[in-house]
Amino acid sequence: MPVPAAWTAEQALGLVVNWPTALAALKPLGHIATGETVLVHAAAGATGQAAVTMAKHCGATVIATASPSKHETVLALGADHVLDSRDGDLAAEVLRLTGGAGADLVLESAGGATFNASLAAAKPVTGRVIVYGVAGGEAAITNWELVYKHQVHIIGLNIGVLIQAAPQIFGELMGDLSALIAAGDWGKAPSTLFGNLLAVAGAVTLAGHHVVGRGLRNAL
Repeated sequence: MPVPAAWTAEQALGLVVNWPTALAALKPLGHIATGETVLVHAAAGATGQAAVTMAKHCGATVIATASPSKHETVLALGADHVLDSRDGDLAAEVLRLTGGAGADLVLESAGGATFNASLAAAKPVTGRVIVYGVAGGEAAITNWELVYKHQVHIIGLNIGVLIQAAPQIFGELMGDLSALIAAGDWGKAPSTLFGNLLAVAGAVTLAGHHVVGRGLRNAL
């Protein structure tokens, strides 16, 4: 099924890459719950915007980071707070906004020095940090730090690996996206695009790894 003519390749790709990545980080991996606080880095990016939108749909309080020129864009998506991504003390700001508790869930794609800020901003013991990007460079953490400094859950996410290693989960993600779009909970997706999402979800769930790649190519 072809993507509608008005849609760009980037928009079409986003619905099978960016949105599933954001949803995977929030739900099956991040276990987001209503009333929790989510910290979303790079919130003005494609995956970040999807994450902010869906986190609000899940009933979360969203603290987002973005460059100052993009704050209005992120606020328009429903973010409750937007911090300067270049602020050298992001963790302290998150702790202030959460009354010292920290974020229940951190969606980490910034990497570099921000990675440590993400760990410090997460709620001790129960906080989850989902890492799906390294835009700012690599960052390291030791087992000593996990025991004595940052007692948090760190989970890596690569949507390509998820598709191959857990096709059922990816199929469920696409099914959830399809249902949300069809219900009009956000965005107005053309019916042909809804069909594309269902086709991809079906390919992932029913036909195994090799058909997944072909289904994605056909959807795009």
